Amino acid sequence: MKTREKRQSGGMRWVVAVGLAALVGLAIGPALAGTVSAAPTTPAALASPSATQWAYGGQGYSNGSISFGAATLTWNSTFGWTVVFTATNTSNTTYELEEQRTVGVRLTTSLTAPNVSATYTYSGSAAETAFVNLTDNATVQAASGGSVAALGIENESLAAQSSVRQAMVVLAHGRGHSAYLNVSGAAHAKVSFAPALGLVPLNLSATPRWTANATATPMASWSFAYAWSDLGWNGTMGSGSGGSSGNWTAVGTVSVYGQAVSNAHVFRDHQPRTAIVISVQGPVDLSDGFVLVPHDFDLFGDATHPFDQFGFGSATVGFGSGETLFVSPSARGPRFTAASTEFAASSGAYGSLEGAPVGASSAATSSGPSGTVYGQPMSVADAQAMGACLTGSCAAAAAAPMGGLLLVAVIALSVVAVAGTVGAIAWRVRAHRPSGAPANASEPSAPRPPNA
Repeated sequence: MKTREKRQSGGMRWVVAVGLAALVGLAIGPALAGTVSAAPTTPAALASPSATQWAYGGQGYSNGSISFGAATLTWNSTFGWTVVFTATNTSNTTYELEEQRTVGVRLTTSLTAPNVSATYTYSGSAAETAFVNLTDNATVQAASGGSVAALGIENESLAAQSSVRQAMVVLAHGRGHSAYLNVSGAAHAKVSFAPALGLVPLNLSATPRWTANATATPMASWSFAYAWSDLGWNGTMGSGSGGSSGNWTAVGTVSVYGQAVSNAHVFRDHQPRTAIVISVQGPVDLSDGFVLVPHDFDLFGDATHPFDQFGFGSATVGFGSGETLFVSPSARGPRFTAASTEFAASSGAYGSLEGAPVGASSAATSSGPSGTVYGQPMSVADAQAMGACLTGSCAAAAAAPMGGLLLVAVIALSVVAVAGTVGAIAWRVRAHRPSGAPANASEPSAPRPPNA
């Protein structure tokens, strides 16, 4: 088996298959109940002279191929996310933080072999808005012993939306097969902690490892809507739709595990930062410091859903090695001003294709796009423009802040989406395990801040 990696923006290979026209019509036709928007939220205007804003974001791409026998599997992907913070002082020891987070991903993989060709595509997006009341009177337990002062969450409200589209188009021995899956979801949540849930020590140099526990009183609910279709080898059609829902209302414990880690990455502004990893145990996932998303709503982690059986592959972001946050000092304690996360994907359905070469399944599972993406500090305007492009909502001019080869890749993938051939799955950036640590719809309405 031989592999080769390429870092370039073009060169996608497309399959023209029997049934493609039917797939296009079906993939763009369904109107899912509860369909959500891929458009990112717009950073709020400064509420008062005491409010401050900052942002970070990053993008990455992976192109490559793997050959096994007479068959070749290729992939082309882009992934990125942005975060915008707005902080407003509410007292000498508390402040309200609004965090708006946008995620987007596009992936195409193609299998070519004698008498067999197939293309699997997915793309997706997520938009999350959290209002968090923070205090610097929280505490964490130092690994060396004793309680130390920390920045912590008193309460939080969240509105989250995400969407997933996947598609497979196959031509084998003169016959065609095509299928798709569309998924959309929305969640609303409020949670308060007693005591405040400590996240990060005020003095990181003195407390490089820490833990914290708090009792969570939640009121969260979410729902999904999905539709699928399969145009079989002999022209038969199968299709269906459905929905599912869940909630988190049980009072219980949420635990935090954190540590400073070695990461000497130099960011564009050349400012000193401390790298840390924070993970949460409980029925929530933690992203970019303060976004607490109910675990079972997470489309892009390890939660299971009733529509998984209609999918063709998988993607993960921040799972396993998680995300690393970079902390800068501020007058109100630690501030998250940059981040990095791992992403990966695979197409496990290739092995079940009629006439697929031996080794297709293992090659698709073990190979594909993966890597680390760094979220760079940037202006709020640049983060907003990048977020629009990540979710397919920007014109070429608005994409300028994205820069470089990724711009070409995203534009190419947007054209593919317009043609109706792109399926999707969103990636979720999160820090769930302490390993060392994305269908159109409306913009989510921002929840009101919870009462302190």
